[in-house]
Amino acid sequence: MPTLPASATSDAQPQENPDRTTSVPATPPAPAALTPQDVLADGQEHAEFNGVLVRKGSIAAFIGNAKALENLEPGTSEHEAVAQQIRDLKPALDALELFDVVEIKNPDVAALLAS
Repeated sequence: MPTLPASATSDAQPQENPDRTTSVPATPPAPAALTPQDVLADGQEHAEFNGVLVRKGSIAAFIGNAKALENLEPGTSEHEAVAQQIRDLKPALDALELFDVVEIKNPDVAALLAS
């Protein structure tokens, strides 16, 4: 299961001063930069995140559908198909913790994700 590098999630540990009179917190190491290959290796089509199997392209599909929804008339079959795809993608996006770092600006998309 892909995970963040340990340096990205480690807690600071106390470190003693050289004179050993007081303890000071250690500076946490800088998180390592992630590349797409770190998350999903070349040739890999999906991976499990937080117990959910997530297919590559899920975030790009969500963005494309969110943008498409803006240009579709509510109540049409096209609008409903795109809306359903957004709802179907939500578990994968939740597993990726996307909404911990991204705020949805489109109120229609936000409402779909809340339902």
